[in-house]
Amino acid sequence: MKKNVLPIIVTLALGLSGVGCNKSGKLNTTSKFTAPAGAMEFKLKWPVGERIVQSLDFKVTSEMTVPNQPAPIKQDITMGQEYGLTVLKEDPDGGHEVELEFLNVRMKMDQGGKTMIDYDSAKKSTGDKANPVAGPVAAMFQKIIGAKIQYFMDASNQVERIEGVDALVGRLTTGGAADMSTVFKSMFNEGYLKQIMDGSRYLPSKAVQPGDTWPIQMEIVMGPLGTMNVDNTITFQSWEQRGKRNCARLEFQGSFKSNPDSDAKMAGMSMSISDGNTSGVAWFDPELGMVIDTTMNQDMKMNMTMPVNQRGNAAGKTQTITSLMKQEINIKLESVK
Repeated sequence: MKKNVLPIIVTLALGLSGVGCNKSGKLNTTSKFTAPAGAMEFKLKWPVGERIVQSLDFKVTSEMTVPNQPAPIKQDITMGQEYGLTVLKEDPDGGHEVELEFLNVRMKMDQGGKTMIDYDSAKKSTGDKANPVAGPVAAMFQKIIGAKIQYFMDASNQVERIEGVDALVGRLTTGGAADMSTVFKSMFNEGYLKQIMDGSRYLPSKAVQPGDTWPIQMEIVMGPLGTMNVDNTITFQSWEQRGKRNCARLEFQGSFKSNPDSDAKMAGMSMSISDGNTSGVAWFDPELGMVIDTTMNQDMKMNMTMPVNQRGNAAGKTQTITSLMKQEINIKLESVK
């Protein structure tokens, strides 16, 4: 089971590290903003009482090479997720408290021409409980739905602290398969949850105008993957109409890789990502103070080293499974009210 499930979990963690949006509420109104002739600052905005629903959709194709198997295993994954953000309060110093709620998750995985998982929490589907892959994955995703996390952000939109992590971990580790609980617990750690709200790190630190570029270097804690090192360059390409909104078109490209953490191992496994490349476009709406749409493409190689079945084998023997992966990601705000 682990050979099938782990690539899914890693892909989800990578996919959830972006920000984005679509058309409902404020998104469906025509911009009053007029692009300036010169430079301007880009700042995130958090009006008290605002409710944001954000969606993530991505498609992953991969070829997994397993030792002693004659041909690579082909795998196709489509996945979607929605979560809500509610701005609860603003502090006197300009900071904000924002609550995140996981709303729904859907996922389908085909492997070798066979559907292994077909799950949609919005339809209250539980998957095939008898399936050793679909059953545990569906059970764990269902536990996430309705979970809430509180973020406390400073005036610069940096996350100072978060609350609710222990409660989420408790939901994930109560009942169910022990190995799946470990995987989800490792993924939904405090470092990962912080990066969901850290959208300000992608914006420039000073006023910019079309043609300007700025670098983004980040170290992201990724549970069993250790630390992900990201090195991107963002270019303010132009002002562009996106739906009814007047936005800054931000194009980005770069690379990423992981540095394994010797303490972040699951059942003797270790994972690493190399040869990671990313490119895409994001549309930032200065009037709403949000990125309203993001499209992204990623290529990477993932290596998983794990113990070989010990029956008849010498203790300590391992094997490495290599996956070549391509991701197409779209992140949108479904509503801002």
